[in-house]
Amino acid sequence: MPTITVGSSRIQYRVTGSGPALMLVHGVGKGGEAAFGHLVDRFAQRNTVILPDLSGSEAAEDDGSDLTMEQLADEVAAVIDHAGLGPVDLVGFSLGGAVVAATAALHPDKVRRVVPVGGLVQTDRYMENLIGLTLSQKHDPVAFGRVLTTTAFSPKYINSLDSLAEVDAMGEHLSPSSGRIRQLELLVRTDIRDLAGKIQADTLVIGCNPDAAVPTQHSRDLHAAIPNASYVEFDSGHMVLVEQPEEFVRVVDEFVHQP
Repeated sequence: MPTITVGSSRIQYRVTGSGPALMLVHGVGKGGEAAFGHLVDRFAQRNTVILPDLSGSEAAEDDGSDLTMEQLADEVAAVIDHAGLGPVDLVGFSLGGAVVAATAALHPDKVRRVVPVGGLVQTDRYMENLIGLTLSQKHDPVAFGRVLTTTAFSPKYINSLDSLAEVDAMGEHLSPSSGRIRQLELLVRTDIRDLAGKIQADTLVIGCNPDAAVPTQHSRDLHAAIPNASYVEFDSGHMVLVEQPEEFVRVVDEFVHQP
């Protein structure tokens, strides 16, 4: 896979498919494949898909310092330049929703349309408390994963599983690595109020309801903060990518391929 250096970080990405360029930006987690890997083939039917692993992901190499929103936005912009496929449509999940919004504001010439999914403008007391609870379990990988998966999926979805072992299996992808901890710490510090109003790209904000990880109101606030943005809300937990994958792909494709 192509690898580039951005500041003190080495970032890798893969490209597949054909059509207009669509970059899928992960949030807290192992990286692009863990978040979007099961959707890439669907998106690649109509799009040239770019899937980066940003700083904090397991595939990225960096100096271990605190992550910043500007740093991740610069990494996204650098991948767009290196791939030579810009301007692109950006889809960002969770923390990645704030990252793609920041990228659209800071690098407007590189972004055509933007889709924040389960994103946010600013962290609140609820999320600070929730992330604090998660980080308090970093000594126990199983408990750490259970907190994240319990809040990431809707009760309906979790109750559809056959056993707690299935929940724990999902949580194994969310181990308390140093990168994951830094991603969560950035989520606590997220505040893009000064950037959201500068976004010029056509924007579709996707919210999830019920969302216990990044509560639905955050997506509604992000929609309100971005000029002329559209909004759609899924009946899903935070992990709409898993709970409603086909409908999610359909809604995103319809938006990025509209005239």
